[in-house]
Amino acid sequence: MKKLISETIIYGIGAILPRIIIFLLNPLYIKFIDKDEFAQFTNLYAIVSFINILLTFGFETAYFRFSSEKNNERKTFNTSFWFLFGLASLFLISVLAFTGSVSSFLGYEKTPEFIRWFAWIAFLDTLCVIPLAWLRFHNKPIKYSAIRVVQSLLQTVLVVSLFLYIPGHISESLGMNQKVSYTFWSNLMGSLAGVLMLLPVILKVRFQFVKSLFRRMIHYSWPVMIAGFAFMINENFDKAVQVHLIPDGDAGAYGGCYKLAVLMTLFVTAYRMGIEPYFFKQMNQDNARFTYAQVTEYFTLFASVVAMGIIANISWLKLIFIPDQDYWTAIDIIPVIVMANLFFGIYYNLSTWYKVTDRTGMGTIISWAGAIITIILNIVLLPLYGFMVSAWATLAAYASMMILSYILGQKYFPIPYKVGKLAGILLVLAIFSVISYQLFNADIWIGNLLFIIFAVIVFFSSDQKNLLIKIKK
Repeated sequence: MKKLISETIIYGIGAILPRIIIFLLNPLYIKFIDKDEFAQFTNLYAIVSFINILLTFGFETAYFRFSSEKNNERKTFNTSFWFLFGLASLFLISVLAFTGSVSSFLGYEKTPEFIRWFAWIAFLDTLCVIPLAWLRFHNKPIKYSAIRVVQSLLQTVLVVSLFLYIPGHISESLGMNQKVSYTFWSNLMGSLAGVLMLLPVILKVRFQFVKSLFRRMIHYSWPVMIAGFAFMINENFDKAVQVHLIPDGDAGAYGGCYKLAVLMTLFVTAYRMGIEPYFFKQMNQDNARFTYAQVTEYFTLFASVVAMGIIANISWLKLIFIPDQDYWTAIDIIPVIVMANLFFGIYYNLSTWYKVTDRTGMGTIISWAGAIITIILNIVLLPLYGFMVSAWATLAAYASMMILSYILGQKYFPIPYKVGKLAGILLVLAIFSVISYQLFNADIWIGNLLFIIFAVIVFFSSDQKNLLIKIKK
C-alpha cells in the first residue's frame, strides 16, 4: 500500500503536472482564440483521441498482463513494440498519401496541414506507448514523470512564444496561418521530444516477434481496444459532434468550460498510472481480492473529497481559468462532468476483475453499454436541448458502466467491497453538491463550509487508523 501511494504520487507528477500546465494555458487560448476556432481545436483533438485508441490496440494493458508471466517480459516487450510500430507506420503513410481526401472528408480542406501534423503526432505518440509502459512495469516512475514533464514544458514554451513573442511572419513561414495552429505545431514538437528522450528504452528493442505470443496478446488486447474506443466515445463523442449539431460558439464554450472539470480527470489519471501494473502484480497473491476492495475504498473516499473541493470552488476557479465571460454560458456542465469522472475512476477500480481473469470481452460489453448511451443521448437530444445534454450523457454513461461492472464482477470474480458505505458517501456528495451549486448559487463560503463538513464525514467514516498505520510503515 505504501509503495502504491508513493508511486501514485510520482506518477501523478508525470500525469498531472503536464496537464496542469496545459490547463493553465486555457486562459491564453481563450484570450487569443475565438469560440469558433476553439470548436475546431476541440474537434481535432477529439478525432485524434479515437485514432490513438486504434493505433495502440490495447497493447499497453496486454504488455502488463503478459509481462507478468515468468520469463516473458523481454519477448512481450519486443513483440508489442514491433506490432505498434508497423501499425503506426501504415497509418502515417496512408494519411500522408491521401491528405487531400482525408482533409475534405473531415471538413479541413482549407487547412490540410492540420491533418498532416496530427498524423505525425499520432505516429510519434504510438512509438512511445510501449517504452513508457516499460518504465512503469520496471518501477521507474521518476524517469516516466520526467519525460512527461519535459515534453509538456517544451510544448508550453513553444506555444507561449508563438502567441506572445514570435512575430507572425515567422510562424506563417512554418505553415501556421491561424492562431489555433500554434497549439497543434507545439504538440507535434512535444511528441517528437518524447521519442528522443525515450531512445535509451527504444534501443533495448530487439528484432524479435514471437507469433505464438502475439496471437495470445491479440486475443487479449482487441477487446481492450474496442473498450478503449468506447471510452473515447464517452469522453469525446460530444465534442466531436457538437460542431455539427449546435452553434460553433456553444460548442466552443462547452470545450472551454470542460477543461476546468479536467481537475478531476487529472486526479483519476494519476491514480490509473500507478494502479494498473500494481493490480496485475497482486493478482496471484492470496489476499488479492481483499487488497482490491481496500484500494477501491480508499480511492472512492479520497476522490469524493477532491470532487467536492472542485465543485465548492467553481465560483473563483472560473475567474482564473476561464477569464472570457462569453464562455461562462456553459459553466453549469462542470459539476456534472466532475461527478462523471469520479464515477469513471470508481469503474476503473471495479474493472479489475475482467482484466486479471482474462475476460476482457466483458469489459468491451460494459464500455459499449456506456458508449451507446452517450451516442443516443447526444444525437437525439443535443440539437433540442443544447450542450447540457452532453454533460448529463457522460454522467449517465459512466454511472451505468460502474454499476454494470460491479454486478458482473461479483458474479465472475467476487470482491468484498463495502458497497453500502461507499454508496452512502456518494449520496452525501451528490446532496452537498446540489446544495452548494444550485441552492446557494455556487457561493464560495457555503460551498467550502459543506466541503469541510464532507471531508470530516469521510474521515470518520473511513478506517483512518488502519490507513495511517499503513502509510507510516
